[in-house]
Amino acid sequence: MQNIWRTILDGLTYQDLAGKRQPRAFAVLSLIVLFLMTLVGGYIFLSRFRLMRVVEAEPVPVSVISEPGIEPTAIPPTITAHEPGCPTDSNQWSLAEPVVPQNYKIIQPACVYAGLEKTVAWALAIRNGYSRAEATRALGFDEMPMQRLDQVTILADTGPLDVPVSFIPPDPDFTEWRVNGRGEASVTYALRGCFRTSSIVGNRLEVWGGEYPVICVVIEDAENTNVVYLLGEHLYTSPAIPTRSFLLFGYSGDGLWSWLGTQSDPQVGIDDPAKFANDRLTTATLYDSRLWDMKWWKGQYGLEVQSLPANWRDKTDETELQAILSGLNVYVEGGGS
Repeated sequence: MQNIWRTILDGLTYQDLAGKRQPRAFAVLSLIVLFLMTLVGGYIFLSRFRLMRVVEAEPVPVSVISEPGIEPTAIPPTITAHEPGCPTDSNQWSLAEPVVPQNYKIIQPACVYAGLEKTVAWALAIRNGYSRAEATRALGFDEMPMQRLDQVTILADTGPLDVPVSFIPPDPDFTEWRVNGRGEASVTYALRGCFRTSSIVGNRLEVWGGEYPVICVVIEDAENTNVVYLLGEHLYTSPAIPTRSFLLFGYSGDGLWSWLGTQSDPQVGIDDPAKFANDRLTTATLYDSRLWDMKWWKGQYGLEVQSLPANWRDKTDETELQAILSGLNVYVEGGGS
């Protein structure tokens, strides 16, 4: 054992002319690197701890005592596209690196996300029994916050990249529910980060992302095993595979964001819900955000899941599906508005 320690000591130090042991250069460098890694690790841990406390914070219940015989009036939350005083000019935003540097960034100030959240809430509404028109009215939009695009240019590791996207049928009366076997809502969203659709090349600005100066990527974890479709008198229930998809939202100005479509690839099957839930929370925390789930949706916007048709499980007639598809085809081909 003594020989082993002497070998290690000789490897890390040497004797100078005075016979004193001095650390070798690589040993000093290793200690410096280890010290810096410890500092960085501690900073990441503390930052994540602080963010997790914010994300997981529970609202404090407040008891309200009303006079006998007087029913309290429910006051719906005010729905706005952006907070007063929050910059709506994207040139005034900064896109900061997350704690762990990524291709996608964090928008600052954070109040900018209010408009994005409102459009995400619209997406949740149409997944939970609101027709497109009903969701648009409920959230105070003048028109549906979505676009019909075939592709969107995103920022990849190698630079701008055109990716194919799909869009939801924009028929204003089309209604759907994405539910599990018990008929419960099963869709959750989380921010994946944002990027500018322009680059500085030399001394000039090169715009490559079209009319949306900033695009955000949002995770959609759809853990539903059924999709219920309703159009007019036609009702059809389809089986579904729990899937993670990536949605793209573009900033259209004045605090408003548009859903540009869902990336055709990647789409990942959710085979371990607990693992995906943990990853979802970690990702949202990394980008200084929160989970956009049903609890958030109900509390923030005062919305409720619309009731499923009583006989939804039995509606598997393919004739009904064809009737729905025929009705939607007008809008898919661009004939509707």
